[in-house]
Amino acid sequence: MRPWTIRPIRLPDHHLPHGLDSGQPACRPCNTAWPCGPAREHLSESRCTCGAAVWRDKTTPRKWHVGPLCYTPADVTRWQAAELKEARQPHYPPSHFYPPKPPRPVRQRPPYRHTPAGPGDVNLGTWVWVAPGALHAGWGDIHHLAMITALGLPRCEVWLILDGTVHLARADLLVLTGNSSRRGETPPAWTGWTVAEHLVHGKPATAPVAEPVQDGLFGL
Repeated sequence: MRPWTIRPIRLPDHHLPHGLDSGQPACRPCNTAWPCGPAREHLSESRCTCGAAVWRDKTTPRKWHVGPLCYTPADVTRWQAAELKEARQPHYPPSHFYPPKPPRPVRQRPPYRHTPAGPGDVNLGTWVWVAPGALHAGWGDIHHLAMITALGLPRCEVWLILDGTVHLARADLLVLTGNSSRRGETPPAWTGWTVAEHLVHGKPATAPVAEPVQDGLFGL
């Protein structure tokens, strides 16, 4: 009678196959056709797109392709690059994930526009991108295109092009969309400023007040 042992939950490594490329794999210790008896209970059979048999381990991601591989290392690199690109793409939650939007005043599209021409040149009618976090969570965690209808610090009034609602958004979360450079030229640095930075830059600098000098105060 065989002594009691713990039943393995995965394919034992000493029952791995050899000769998979030839199409007739054999078990290393059993010297029989693979999968052998001890290995078959841990495997499940499927078919590759090329028609060859594929044996998969039931408890681990390991798999064995019987026959010549139907793909090259370049194919594997291309598939991995596509998976990495897909993983890096922004994935937004479904629409029912966001809470309901609170009531906000709705206005018609403002008739005025303004295109910034330099640092600090921000006025009513400037198109901006409202960064995530500036609005209520009901409008989603995405950028919204809006028009400035009232300037101020620390908040500006903006009109969303999405639904025409009016919001008070933080000026440091409003990003300009204007770009006065031509194609092929590097845009100036001020095009990446926030509205708060433009408003601070546009303020007239106050000259320091010089204290009056009293001549002869310390004279002898």
